[in-house]
Amino acid sequence: MEFFKNFSANFHPITDDSLEEIYGLLKVKKYSKNHQIVKLDQTPKNFYILKQGVIRAYSIDEKGKEHTKTIYTPISTSGDLGALIKKAPSTLIYECLSDCEVIECSYQDFYNLSLKHHDVSIFHYKVLQHIYVREVSKILELQTLDATQRYKSLQEKHPGIDNLINQYHIASYLNITPVQLSRIRKNYIY
Repeated sequence: MEFFKNFSANFHPITDDSLEEIYGLLKVKKYSKNHQIVKLDQTPKNFYILKQGVIRAYSIDEKGKEHTKTIYTPISTSGDLGALIKKAPSTLIYECLSDCEVIECSYQDFYNLSLKHHDVSIFHYKVLQHIYVREVSKILELQTLDATQRYKSLQEKHPGIDNLINQYHIASYLNITPVQLSRIRKNYIY
C-alpha cells in the first residue's frame, strides 16, 4: 500500500501504526469502463482514491439530460461525500469513463479510525478541506468564467483529457453543448 502512504503524505503525515490499521480497511479494485461505482438513489458506503482511469459524477434532470458535476483523474478522491456523511441515498451517479483502478475504503470504518487516532483525524480533515476547495473552485468557475476560459482551466487541470473521454462528457462538465465545445476546440490553441 505504498500508493496510499504517498497519497496521504500530500495531506498530513500518518504514523506507521495508524497506516497499518488503515491498510486493513483498504481494498484495491478494478472496474471496467461504464461501471457505476455509485448508482442513483443507492446509499453509498465507500469512498475511493482513483489510481488509474477517469470517473465522472453526474446527475440526470427530469427531462433525462445528464449533467456532469465532477471529472476525477488520478490521483484524487471520489465518492458522494454528502451521501456518505448523511448516510443517505446518492443524488449523483459515479461512472467509470475508462477502465479504472481504485482504492476502496468504508467511510464509516475510516471515520471510526479517525476518532481513535489524532493523525488520521487531521489527515481526514485535510482531505475534506481539499474537497471543499475543489468544489467551491468549480462553482466559481461556472459563475465567473466564460465557456472558453472554463475549457482552458479544464485543460490545465487535466492535460490530455480530450483524448481520455468523450467530448459530450466534457461539454456537460463545462455546462455547454457539444456544438459549443466543438467551436471552442476549433479556435483553441494548445
